[in-house]
Amino acid sequence: MQDHRIAPANVLERGIAAAFPGWALKRSISRMGLEHARGYDAAKSGRRTSGWTATGGSANAELGEGLSRIRNRARDTILNNEYAKRAVGVFGSNVVGYGISIVPANKAEAKKWNAWSNSLACDADGTGNLAANIKLAVTERFGAGEVLIRRRWRKATDGYAIPMQIQVLEADHLDESKTGPLANGNYCILGKEFDALGTCVAYWIYPEHPGEMTGWRTSSFISKRVPASEIIHYYKRDRPSAVRGVSELAVSLMRYRDLADWHDAELVRKKMEACIMAIISSEKPDKALGLSSTNGVEKMRPGLIARIGASEQVTFNSPQASGAGGEFSRFELHALAVGSGITYAQLTGDMSQANFASNRMGLIEFRGLIEQEQWLSLVPVVLQRIRTWWREAAALQGVPLGDQDLDAYTMPAKPQVDPLKDAMTAKETIRGGGMTVSEWLREKGTTLDAYIAERQAEQKKLAEANIVLDTDAATSELGLTGAEMLKTPPVA
Repeated sequence: MQDHRIAPANVLERGIAAAFPGWALKRSISRMGLEHARGYDAAKSGRRTSGWTATGGSANAELGEGLSRIRNRARDTILNNEYAKRAVGVFGSNVVGYGISIVPANKAEAKKWNAWSNSLACDADGTGNLAANIKLAVTERFGAGEVLIRRRWRKATDGYAIPMQIQVLEADHLDESKTGPLANGNYCILGKEFDALGTCVAYWIYPEHPGEMTGWRTSSFISKRVPASEIIHYYKRDRPSAVRGVSELAVSLMRYRDLADWHDAELVRKKMEACIMAIISSEKPDKALGLSSTNGVEKMRPGLIARIGASEQVTFNSPQASGAGGEFSRFELHALAVGSGITYAQLTGDMSQANFASNRMGLIEFRGLIEQEQWLSLVPVVLQRIRTWWREAAALQGVPLGDQDLDAYTMPAKPQVDPLKDAMTAKETIRGGGMTVSEWLREKGTTLDAYIAERQAEQKKLAEANIVLDTDAATSELGLTGAEMLKTPPVA
């Protein structure tokens, strides 16, 4: 049985509407305005949002049509824009620096690994060691949005101690047109093949770069299936559904281009102001521009003034300075720095807009982003996979291997803004138990084992040479004299 009872509020409203229709109308309008005000502004339709068109497609659907266009425009901007090139360089130098140290725990393995990673034998192109290839991959990931690293097996007859090399490939090698169901029951999205569980099982790769000038082989333009076990796809996944990466500069590409155009326009305007010093007007037809070789002006040059006749008049040019040009340029560069993920000072080299404290705070935030890239992307996605590849190849050659130590990675040392303050802070932190010596050494780009070995060797040589330094805690903290120190037997 249905309940036909009416809520008291509705009864009140009906009574007001019957007795006082004008008041009821005002209440209704007020209620509608209240409900409208309670909604999200971004969800409303009106004058302010009339030109705001947003799609509800997946990350792959939105990238599908413009992925290569964004990548190509980002590369063009990096090639031709000083600030964009600087942004890529800053990112690469801070993430990789002079190289990320990888020291396997097993000494025999470490010896073979160092010989492979520090030589050209690791590079299929033969142009750089492992650190150089990682730096190339990082900068390409930042600029183009993604990069591929392929494992290349070598024959025993090729003469390599470890029969494996790596090859860094641009994302252009990935066949974006390969999208849709496949005959084997899998499906492709922008060149990546997935099984029924959504696991990437293969990549469809062009043997040569599609834009290579030597594309003389027809097979170069036919993509081939390469198992996922042979490919590292290094990209930043901004959305859960994304299977491809987009340039870090994508959000700022239009601003990079517009600011460059504005600078060019300002430069042309300044040149024109410098060229036109005086404008000559005359009533005589033979004095018109191009008709008189004596008084006419065919070309302009800075500081030019033409000779005039008795009937001619001269109006001097008064260039108008553009207002707030520098402020506008700085505002735009601040926006570019934010969009590129670096600080304004790093992008421009201009330190006048920051004091010591603000610059230090900016670096702290920036270094946090760099550490995220290092430990959340570069190490698990790239370095650990390369280590796994190498261990598989080394095992075939009978190299003794230890456990795969996930703590073997040491990032390059961070440059110090104030070395004395930083050292004192680290000293007090270690003394208070807030940091271990190992942690501090890792920040300096080395390890405790490497430090101990080097320190022991150094102390032994100093003792043999009868040299005492007051940097040793025994002299500075315990108050021992040099003679007493020399009586101490050297470290074996």
